[in-house]
Amino acid sequence: MFAARLKQARDLRGIASQRALGVLMGLDKKLASSRVNRYETEVSGIDLDGLGRLAEVLGVPMAYLVAEDEVIANAILVLSRMNHEERLRALGALIDADDPSDQG
Repeated sequence: MFAARLKQARDLRGIASQRALGVLMGLDKKLASSRVNRYETEVSGIDLDGLGRLAEVLGVPMAYLVAEDEVIANAILVLSRMNHEERLRALGALIDADDPSDQG
């Protein structure tokens, strides 16, 4: 899922190439393309510092990049764009929807 989410986030941000993303992350120009390619093809893993840099450059939360499925990833992305009050309301709605005592 990480590889697909990384490609999707790169597209959403309008970063045209793996090299461009790598350079924005602070990687050496000569290594940037191959390093990001290894992430996108899941040949190589990424540490938390690298994940944080990726998320920052892509303008998404780290959790978005490692979400277990697309629904959760999209929920994380939407929540990240809300202000604090909107997040609290959304969380309340989710908790209410999940409350088994409300189901009759």
